[in-house]
Amino acid sequence: MHVTLVEINVHEDKIDEFIEVFRQNHLGSVQEEGNLRFDVLQDPEVNSRFYIYEAYKDEDAVAFHKTT
Repeated sequence: MHVTLVEINVHEDKIDEFIEVFRQNHLGSVQEEGNLRFDVLQDPEVNSRFYIYEAYKDEDAVAFHKTT
């Protein structure tokens, strides 16, 4: 299994745009072969901070995801 946790800080005036873009990214990612989990979490204390938690079955699944 391959797991990645990414912290993303977004400019305050771009939060809504970021959420919409990542909603589309999420919908595609969870349908990929080998995807086990893809969560987008917004920090409850810092509204402009997001965490992306991704889990894939193996390195091949990660490599495929990077092409999408």
